[in-house]
Amino acid sequence: MKRALAGIICFVTVLAGVSGCGVESRTAAASAQTAPAQTQTSQAAGTASEDVGMALAEEPLLQLEEAVPAEGIHIAVVAKSTEGGYWKSMKKYMKEAVEYINTFYGLEGERAVQVTFEGPDSEEEVEEQINTIDAVLAENPSVLCLAAIDMNSCQAQMETARDNGIPVVLFDSKVKNGDGTVFCATDNQAAGAEAARQLCAAMDQTGKAVVFADAPYSQAAQSRVKGFRKEIRENYEDVKVERVFTGTEEAEGKSTEAVIREVLEEGRVDGIFCTSQAIAEQALAVLEDYPEKEIPLVGFDAGRQQMQAIHEGRETGAVVQDIPHMARQTIQAAFYAALPSQPDGTQENIKVEHVWVDEQSLKEAEATGILYD
Repeated sequence: MKRALAGIICFVTVLAGVSGCGVESRTAAASAQTAPAQTQTSQAAGTASEDVGMALAEEPLLQLEEAVPAEGIHIAVVAKSTEGGYWKSMKKYMKEAVEYINTFYGLEGERAVQVTFEGPDSEEEVEEQINTIDAVLAENPSVLCLAAIDMNSCQAQMETARDNGIPVVLFDSKVKNGDGTVFCATDNQAAGAEAARQLCAAMDQTGKAVVFADAPYSQAAQSRVKGFRKEIRENYEDVKVERVFTGTEEAEGKSTEAVIREVLEEGRVDGIFCTSQAIAEQALAVLEDYPEKEIPLVGFDAGRQQMQAIHEGRETGAVVQDIPHMARQTIQAAFYAALPSQPDGTQENIKVEHVWVDEQSLKEAEATGILYD
């Protein structure tokens, strides 16, 4: 856990413009290789650009100087939502990554790389997201970055993109017909396994665990559940996964809060894992009505309510995604995908690390700025 958090701290330290964690020498080497381009544009770069530039130089997807930039690239991002701390943070870091690319190459005005960020208000609005994708593709962007709500959706949209020569970069979650596209996301199976280890420790490695997951059509949630169950099955013989609730499918039409309340009242749970920020917040709200039930809860993502619950001891901890890294890797992949020819070494599967945050590491995590909302 400490090594994982140290890695994130190192990244954010660089993002803040402070050298450390052994990054200084790597950044210096990259600077030596790219001195001419950077010297031409350094005076025009603002603080945010320089900070993101240093972060991108730390672990770039590819060296920017190896690519010949095209002009007027439009990166169209369609996210699962535009609301909530996770997606607002993703938008912020994506915009900063584009700013760095423009600064690096001295692209301005109509020549500059542009990024748009759209999506529904809620991660449950599949139809609205599909309509948004259709509208975005009609504008013929240079590349589409997509985080699909429903992994079974977007088949027609993916075909439209291919037919019109619009490359697609998937991030956060896959779609079923996304073969051949770049995919950048947290290693969700590994993250689910981390959640299992932490919850089992809090349960003294015995008892019944219940999972409250996103809707069954979420690829990210499915992978988290798979990793969670596999870890328990292989390493914790006295812990049983009692049931996995996945919204409309498993809850038989009941709201998530109603299902959580029912599980608590039936008394058949010794530990809870929630696969998303929204579900963790709902579970925490319900648990407030049952103060006598001291049930360990492991959440996902770094929303304010969860962090407060961890601080107060109402939540064991949360698996937090490295949004800055995912955002910059996605944008860099999109930038290369939009070029006339692909640079050598382009990756198709970019895995992003996660970090475990509990009461002991909360202050340290807050200081790094990796938390959001």
